[in-house]
Amino acid sequence: MEKNIEEKRPDGVSFITKSEQFIENNQKAIIAVAVAIVVVVLAFFGVKKFVVEPRNQKANEAIFVAEQFMAQGDFKSALYGDSTSTDRYGVGFLQVIDKYGSTKAGKHAKYEAAICFLRLGQYQDALKYAGKYNGKDQLTPVINEMIKGDAEVEQGNNEAAVKHYKKAAKMDDNPITAPFALFKAGVVHLMLEQNDKAAECFQNVKTNYPESSLSTEMDGFITYSQSL
Repeated sequence: MEKNIEEKRPDGVSFITKSEQFIENNQKAIIAVAVAIVVVVLAFFGVKKFVVEPRNQKANEAIFVAEQFMAQGDFKSALYGDSTSTDRYGVGFLQVIDKYGSTKAGKHAKYEAAICFLRLGQYQDALKYAGKYNGKDQLTPVINEMIKGDAEVEQGNNEAAVKHYKKAAKMDDNPITAPFALFKAGVVHLMLEQNDKAAECFQNVKTNYPESSLSTEMDGFITYSQSL
């Protein structure tokens, strides 16, 4: 015999009947909830299309100009913009951060601002903006950590610098940034007269990153560290 799809509860009332009664009794509330969900969905896509996407586009156009200044070595104009520019998007990284900080370009501008401040010798500002950057890609977070190390070295904070360099070396174990960060850490260890630690860093570069362009130069640094 075919099983009746309407399972019976002990009271003899089917689940289906109960569901129908619930819908009938709460029809207005259910419709209100459904309408609210539609409104939220439409609002989300509306905000994305008419607010988020235009802001992203404007941010990308603005940061492009700042990046051109940076590429030319004009770090001041890259940060603050060029007052002689007729381009309405001719603003600097700081304006991009201020106006479009929530966009991808606005977040990336913090990283580039840190580089510019470092190159201008404004080390506290370099640390400030490097500290605000939270990149998700593979390369820039590592370089950003080394920027912090460079800024600390320039201010004489060598212990702090070593920590940043060693952290950068561990963030991504690749043959480009990792040996470079370790080399910097080794040099700062020498400055701190921590010669054994310096030799260890240089040996690490030579042993673990033989494909690095730095590797062939490490013998001299190792010998120098061990001779002190």
